[in-house]
Amino acid sequence: MPNPKPSFEATLIRRFANPVSLVYQAWTQPQHLERWLAPADDIQMQVVEFDFREGGDYYFRYTWGEQGVFPLRGRFLTIQPEKCLIFSWLPQPPDPDAGKETMVSVWFRPCPDGETEVEVRHTLFPDEPMQARHQEGWTGALDRLRRLLALPERANENQSTSTKEQHQ
Repeated sequence: MPNPKPSFEATLIRRFANPVSLVYQAWTQPQHLERWLAPADDIQMQVVEFDFREGGDYYFRYTWGEQGVFPLRGRFLTIQPEKCLIFSWLPQPPDPDAGKETMVSVWFRPCPDGETEVEVRHTLFPDEPMQARHQEGWTGALDRLRRLLALPERANENQSTSTKEQHQ
């Protein structure tokens, strides 16, 4: 029996000083995604389509300065609110990885101190260079997410969420 083709993966675990509800919103609302889901500050991401339901498609457009525009498409495969997101990831031309579909799984874990642990597992890379590029990209994106969630406006959302819960 022949050996299956090897596949490579990128796994990152980060802890955020925010409740799961807020971190999950940052992953599931286009206006938040556009502010952090890019590997570096000089790369702009625009949400073109976002049908947030299992089986729904998304379409993002990344603008990398003079390098041009790099579209990305995918489909939401699993949505478990505030627990897990699984979606496909399919770069489009002119991306050097165009046509190489991979899968992203994100787990949200509440911590006893009110913080949130997020595990991102990006799998099915056909080669090590693609895996390395995405490991670096997710590292940058999660750093950007940490900065976004640390902004004073996000802290105010934390307080208003807690206040709403207390009044219910």
